[in-house]
Amino acid sequence: MATLFSSDFFTRLALGLLVNFEISIVALVLGLVSGGALALIYTTLSLPPLRWLISGFISILRATPVFIAMFFLAGLLRPHYASIGQYIDDPKKFFVVIACLPYIASYSFDQVGEAVSQLKNGTARAALLLIPNMARSFQVLVATSCFGSAIGVNEGMSAVLSEAELLGESPSRYVLFAGTVVIFYLLMQTVVASSRWLHKAISHRVL
Repeated sequence: MATLFSSDFFTRLALGLLVNFEISIVALVLGLVSGGALALIYTTLSLPPLRWLISGFISILRATPVFIAMFFLAGLLRPHYASIGQYIDDPKKFFVVIACLPYIASYSFDQVGEAVSQLKNGTARAALLLIPNMARSFQVLVATSCFGSAIGVNEGMSAVLSEAELLGESPSRYVLFAGTVVIFYLLMQTVVASSRWLHKAISHRVL
């Protein structure tokens, strides 16, 4: 199969996938911390004005498409690339991470809030569903991080697209796309299987 593609394709793909995972992990951590904190405040404090503000803010986050947010940030901050680059190695990766935050923060708010409610009701097993649910959100983040290719991020999809350009109309082009789908599927299934194992392990130990 290696003879079908460029000699360095699989290296570029592997490095690109690492970028996808890097973006997704950072976004997941930031979103879980911020969305989880808002969920804890919302569920523990009985202050109607504050709850109304949090609810309105989360509604705005839910309505913000990742693709639009990414291009807005890239366009707005393009004149400041040099200054941002003094603190961040790759500003474009930073834009993708920030663009993912509306989705993952609002999702984390919902999931952490549900987990807290389940704990209050005494159903710890249901609360632990937070683990596989966040793993599913990680799958979405990995797929979403592929939008980064549109603004020049050297992630997995950009490696695939550049290789497809080199292949032209060759039949190898279809092998490339099919193989890429299989690779992403296997990676995501690994994530899902790991989250299920962790969920079961914690359930048995705690419950």
